[in-house]
Amino acid sequence: MFGRKKAKQNVMGHEILAPKPTRWAYLYILKYIALPIGMVLTGMDIILYFIFKYAFNSCYGVFCLIG
Repeated sequence: MFGRKKAKQNVMGHEILAPKPTRWAYLYILKYIALPIGMVLTGMDIILYFIFKYAFNSCYGVFCLIG
């Protein structure tokens, strides 16, 4: 589906285009794949921040530059 070209199909003598993803498909990809991955990574970043700040007493990431 992605990255490969399909030839046009004939249906009852009419040429139709190959199937392609719709806007809804992109929204579902964002909702069910990108958003959960982003939330998990954000949660891991927050957990690591508190571990480094309070357990190891060191700075973590960009917060070293700010504080």
